[in-house]
Amino acid sequence: MHTYTSIAVGTDGSPTSMVAVRAAASLARVYDAKLTIICAHYTASGSMLNSTNAELSRVDIVTETNARNILAEAKKIAEEEQAKEINLVSSGGQPATVLVESVQEYDVDLLVVGNKGMRSMAGRIFGNIPGNVAKKAPVDVMLVDTRSEGHN
Repeated sequence: MHTYTSIAVGTDGSPTSMVAVRAAASLARVYDAKLTIICAHYTASGSMLNSTNAELSRVDIVTETNARNILAEAKKIAEEEQAKEINLVSSGGQPATVLVESVQEYDVDLLVVGNKGMRSMAGRIFGNIPGNVAKKAPVDVMLVDTRSEGHN
């Protein structure tokens, strides 16, 4: 029987990413797997922030302090889902890169991400995090459909 022993999930603190955290935590409980919750902290470039397109100018910036708060919120969700072993990781860098690199660093065999941005204009222009992760990750990737939560 196929099983997972170490599951990771990325979050940026958005409601949709917390849907992915809940799904990953539930899977960790079912598989009795270790859960690693990852939040990348980064800043957006000035040129993107000065963009005239409203969608492109709404770039989330996650500071190190934000990342700690986001991870605390994500941990509560994981505990609600009864994940047994929870590892919190805050790492500097672009989210897709941080997630892919964390897979090897934390010996992850399933990476869970929300599908936010896969259908957006910014996602099509700049590349989206879920799509980049799915292409580059050396392990199974689960895309959680977060649209049903009404936040996408």
